Amino acid sequence: MNGTKKKSGRSLRSYFMFKPKRGERVDFFLFALVFALLCFGLIMLYSASLNTSRENIYSIILRQLTFAGLGLAVMFVTSRIDYHIYKRLATPIFWVTLALMYLVPLLGFASHGATRQISIAGINFQPSEICKFAVVIYFAALLTGKRHSDLSKVKNVLRYVGLMAAVAFACILQSHLSAMILITLVGIAMLFAAGLSWKYLAGLGGAFAVVSGVIALVEPYRVRRLLTFLHPFEDPRGDGWQVINSLYAVGSGGLTGVGFGQSRQKYGYLPEAQNDYIYAIVCEELGFLGGMAVLVLFALLIFRGVQIAFSAKDNFGLLLGFGIIVIVALQVIISVSVVLSVFPSTGMQLPFFSSGGTSLIIMMAGMGILMNISRFSTQNKI
Repeated sequence: MNGTKKKSGRSLRSYFMFKPKRGERVDFFLFALVFALLCFGLIMLYSASLNTSRENIYSIILRQLTFAGLGLAVMFVTSRIDYHIYKRLATPIFWVTLALMYLVPLLGFASHGATRQISIAGINFQPSEICKFAVVIYFAALLTGKRHSDLSKVKNVLRYVGLMAAVAFACILQSHLSAMILITLVGIAMLFAAGLSWKYLAGLGGAFAVVSGVIALVEPYRVRRLLTFLHPFEDPRGDGWQVINSLYAVGSGGLTGVGFGQSRQKYGYLPEAQNDYIYAIVCEELGFLGGMAVLVLFALLIFRGVQIAFSAKDNFGLLLGFGIIVIVALQVIISVSVVLSVFPSTGMQLPFFSSGGTSLIIMMAGMGILMNISRFSTQNKI
């Protein structure tokens, strides 16, 4: 013995794997799906933006191309950082993000009629986009820790309920019901994956439905939105305008669509054509086949993500990967359901397609984390 003590644990430096070990290759199939969706989304965003002036078209597409480039760079970095580091950083990531969420109503600025963005050092972003992944990271860390992993104890379950309530209240202060719904459902899904009993799940689901209903009914504009969803043709030139024109866009596409760039509904008929309702433009221009192609790509991405998550070598990787892919799945389901008038309008973006810098970069970062989990996966790479 030389009298020196062996250091325990890992240094922060050891988490950065810019030179992966042999056999720790990124999942190429996952990368190909993400890249295909990103390119498809950029092409459709260009088409959906043709309803604006030439200067605005270039502004929108160049801005999104810039964010796509940054997103790819961030994805490259996060795909090479050992995902276990997020377990050590989960607490500060969550609480700093939650603090930013509560600062939005005080220091944020309005955009598209709602105050959901904040500016720090000249950079504008939506904390709610970061919060989705912060909740996933924090819940994954807590659910694999020793103190709060036993979900048979009521006090542990109440801890997670309290955390979701704190996030939900911050979303309510921003009048951001879609973020509240998404983040709460992601939290419940992670508790389910961690083994929460059906008795507690039923209770959480019921409480969530009641609270969401009350929140929707206390604001007059949300009541109008719900009534419009149920009876859109009663006010075709008013509140029903957006819903009706979304259905017109989808229906007029037929089997093969009216042709790329040839959408009629985006010219003053369908508000937010390049954002919340971009899937309607996809269906109008590329038809049923084009719309199904997008859904098939997302289905493959979700399926592959679930495979990677459940092939992770530890429970933290499983829950982290599962939470990330649930975010994607819920956003796709809600966004497409709104376009098809299966769900009331909520302002949910379609991942990789809708215009928006924060959402795209954060989503690409999440895909990078999923790719890193695949490096340690027990499954064979494709």
